[in-house]
Amino acid sequence: MTDAPSRYAVFQYSILALPLAFAGLPLYIHAPDFYTRDLGLNIGLIGMILLAVRLFDAIQDPFIGYLSDKHAGKRYAIVSIGAVMLVIGMAAVFYGPQLSIPTAVWFTLSMILATTGFSIVTINLNMIGGFWHDDPKQRTRISAFREAFALVGLLIASVLPAVFQSFTSAEDAFRILFWVFVVILVAGFITFTHFMKRISPEHKITKAGTSKGLSFLPILIGPDRHFFGVCFLAQLGSAIPGVMVLFFIRDYLGAGNLFGLFLFLYFIAGAALMRVWVKLADKTGKEKAWLASMLLAVVTFIWAFFLQPGDVIAYAVICVLSGMALGADLALPPSILADRVTRQKTESEATQYYALLAFIPKTSIAIASGVSFLVLGQLGFVAGTQNTPTVMQSLITLYALIPCLIKLIAAYYLWRMHKHEGDIYALDKQNFDRNSCHGTRSIS
Repeated sequence: MTDAPSRYAVFQYSILALPLAFAGLPLYIHAPDFYTRDLGLNIGLIGMILLAVRLFDAIQDPFIGYLSDKHAGKRYAIVSIGAVMLVIGMAAVFYGPQLSIPTAVWFTLSMILATTGFSIVTINLNMIGGFWHDDPKQRTRISAFREAFALVGLLIASVLPAVFQSFTSAEDAFRILFWVFVVILVAGFITFTHFMKRISPEHKITKAGTSKGLSFLPILIGPDRHFFGVCFLAQLGSAIPGVMVLFFIRDYLGAGNLFGLFLFLYFIAGAALMRVWVKLADKTGKEKAWLASMLLAVVTFIWAFFLQPGDVIAYAVICVLSGMALGADLALPPSILADRVTRQKTESEATQYYALLAFIPKTSIAIASGVSFLVLGQLGFVAGTQNTPTVMQSLITLYALIPCLIKLIAAYYLWRMHKHEGDIYALDKQNFDRNSCHGTRSIS
């Protein structure tokens, strides 16, 4: 039988997800707000910049995946380069414009550098997690472990900005936040380095791909097109409230001082139920568990549409209940993708599959940011000020109602896909059980 990876090995692999997630929240939520409120950029211009940056970031993902597969023997070096780019980009974002460079130009270039580094590390980290063990059950465990560390990173990042701003300016707070990020990243990367040293040069993680070019379009329109379609709709349903959450909490609820607390409740609920989703996936199948999480998210989050200004307790409950579905959204799609790639025997292009999986949420965020910010800008919404009831009604519709409708469509699409394809997880587990009898081994 194949040995299950030890907890320490999974820890060494997963820990790098913590600083990655820590970086993501300030980049995608706090930085745009900081540049709008403190550095004077127009919210409509911010929306256009974020749309352009995130589309560029998404478009480059297939190239990152292709080059990572082609040079898989240098995967550790690739991850190292990505980490350095992320640090430099983060420093540029949070130290603000230098050398008399226009604020909009500085923000655009520094965001491109940071998000490119973020993508390189994330894509390769997720691919490694999907393929350093062959057991579908262990893939879910590894993915859940990684995403649990990511949620811890998000928890820390959700709390620290408010803590720092309680005793210093927003500008100094973000600079302190950057140095906390650097410390966490260095510690995580050292631990990850020890994990990479355990990998045999013959392992599939470090084997160069055999594809002769980019496989983005063949993958996108191939057998997995319905799976990626579900991922896109699910991510879009999450991205819209994600990019608007600060405006909803501060400008609609009037509870900006509780922003960190709400995010903490949401992420801690996601982390707390991560193990439950793993067990449910093992018992019922990964697709069924994912479907259940989508329905739970809709049933709980639709309540936000009916909130009135000042309903902070009700919103806290919503954060906890909707956060319970988060673990499945994070852990199950990467594990399902690994099962599908293995079944199709396309492991040599595995990083390109994970690049596409990374491409989807970025495209969703780009669409959510661009459309939401531009719509709010056209309606006359101004962050941090008193807005008209009509504008506020548009805000809560965009924030709560539309995402729930999109999520319902995603759930229906997933149900149709599963009904048509059957339980891929069960088939792959049977294949693994047969292969394991022949002595297949993996890293432990």
